[in-house]
Amino acid sequence: SSGINAEYGDYDPVFALEAEAVTYEGLSSVHVTFKLPRDFGSTMYLLEMRAPTGLVFKTSLIEGQMQMTDGGFAAITRYDIKEGGQRLHLYVNPTVESRNIDLYVPMDLKFQVEDRMPAQVTLIDYYDPSQRQTIFYTSDQFEEY
Repeated sequence: SSGINAEYGDYDPVFALEAEAVTYEGLSSVHVTFKLPRDFGSTMYLLEMRAPTGLVFKTSLIEGQMQMTDGGFAAITRYDIKEGGQRLHLYVNPTVESRNIDLYVPMDLKFQVEDRMPAQVTLIDYYDPSQRQTIFYTSDQFEEY
C-alpha cells in the first residue's frame, strides 16, 4: 500500500515542493520549501537540485549552511556536489521533527548569462523513487545583482 489517499488530497502535489530564485544574505540562492509525509520515519528523502547556467553550488557555501543549527539545513544529514557544482544532492534526515522544510541554498555566480533556462529541483523518496516531485525555477531575478 502506497499510503496515498487521493480522497483527502494530502499528497497533491506529493510534497508541495516549491522553489524560487532569491538573493539571500547577498548571495544568489534558491529558496526551497516542501512538506514531508507524516509517516515517513523510516525512509530517506533526497533533494536533487540543478544550478542555473552560470551558477554553481560550492562546498564552502553549503558547508556554511550545514554548520548552522537553527536554519532549515538542520534537517539535512549530508550533501554531495556533482558535475563540478552544477548538481547538488541534499539528504533529508528521516528523524527531523518538523515536517515543513524551508531551505535557502546559496550558489556562486561564475559568469553572467542573458536568458537562463529554468533549472530543475526534484524531491525523491530514496527507497521508493516512484514517489517524487519535480519542479523548475527560473533565475531571471538574479540579473540585477
